Amino acid sequence: MGTVGDCVTPVFISRTHNNLYMPEMMAKLGETFAKALDMLEVEKNAILGLPQPLLDLYDSPVYKTVLERMQGFFCTLYDNCFHILGNAGSSIQQDFYTIDGLAAELLNSAFVNLNNIPDYRLRPMLRVFVKPLVLSCPPEHYETLICPILGPLVTYLHMRLSQKWQVINQRSLLCDEDTTDDNPESQEMLEEQLVRLLTREVMDLITVSCVSKKGAEQNNAVAADGDDDEMMSTEVTPPSSSELTELGKCLMKQEDIGTALLVTAFTSLSWKDTLSCQRTTTQLCWPLLKQVLTGTLTPEAVTWFFTSVLKGLQMHGQHDGCMAALVHLAFQIYEALRPRYAELKAVMEQVPEIHTESLEQFDSKLLNPTLQKAADKRRKDHFKRLIAGCVGKPLGEQFRKEVHIRNLPSLFKKVKPSVEADILDNSEEGTLIALFEP
Repeated sequence: MGTVGDCVTPVFISRTHNNLYMPEMMAKLGETFAKALDMLEVEKNAILGLPQPLLDLYDSPVYKTVLERMQGFFCTLYDNCFHILGNAGSSIQQDFYTIDGLAAELLNSAFVNLNNIPDYRLRPMLRVFVKPLVLSCPPEHYETLICPILGPLVTYLHMRLSQKWQVINQRSLLCDEDTTDDNPESQEMLEEQLVRLLTREVMDLITVSCVSKKGAEQNNAVAADGDDDEMMSTEVTPPSSSELTELGKCLMKQEDIGTALLVTAFTSLSWKDTLSCQRTTTQLCWPLLKQVLTGTLTPEAVTWFFTSVLKGLQMHGQHDGCMAALVHLAFQIYEALRPRYAELKAVMEQVPEIHTESLEQFDSKLLNPTLQKAADKRRKDHFKRLIAGCVGKPLGEQFRKEVHIRNLPSLFKKVKPSVEADILDNSEEGTLIALFEP
């Protein structure tokens, strides 16, 4: 078991390491160490899914140059500092969480200068430091430690990821012919995959912080970063048993933090990562929204929540798993909020190719409590047909031009047999009878 003093050094080192990424500090690095804070090739290969060189069990990686040795040193130092800070809570327990001004100290050290920290350093910080810190924190310290940290952190991460996904979505429309990168396509692939992995880390952090483990396990048996098999699943109906944890309820009680959590969760549905969208839809969105349904939501907020789900359908509807989860979420929101907010009907009327008569029929049954409601599956199927125009198509079908070929005239005309050619014509009757006479 460690002591409180063991945590002091990692706190100072993390602040120093974060400040190394400031532009004025990077400018002071010599030519030899200009890329000392860059990723190792081993890290790049792991992110891109490339095979790693085989090493003996007792071998250590051999860095051929001074630069590679320095990159390895900074990488190990950064990871070890956050491993120590992340495990301090579970190891030192009350002695750690009762440190005076712990939240302010961590915000001024581990979370300083995040604007300049690259994605490949932010990911391990969330995974090996923030997540263990949150999970091992006693409930009595939620308001004094976790809320002051997670509130600003989630707000910042939402802003950062939104900007990065906007760049990725617009990248196909931009043509940067003046790039000096030796391999710009490979660099773009690396950056996009890093954003995708960082998105999954952020949404996983919010999920484990806010949603009970029982509800999450029913939908997320696989939690590997690179496993995309889950998106192919069609049985992804969110369980009604998914509830907020005590920490989740504590976070949602504070308006600024609750708003940040809701906005991040629903905005992520239209980010270009199918696996993150499906996990967030099935595990996070409805439990968070259900917590504020009894409050006074503005019509603009309700419209934005519903529209965000429809945008997710437009982005990820081509995948059966995502489509099933998003349709279920949209159905839950419409059924719960349509009686109080007529604005949702106006949103539905803007859905492409929607049948107005069918929408009126669905609304009349929903708003009239005296009518006997149909089975849940029938109502959901009806709603799915209403929003079918929002469902995105696969890339191969998005720009396909429908070709309609009319029936062409036949090349050869069939000649009808003549009546005069009847073999039983009266003129030949006598000849045929003669053949059978003895």
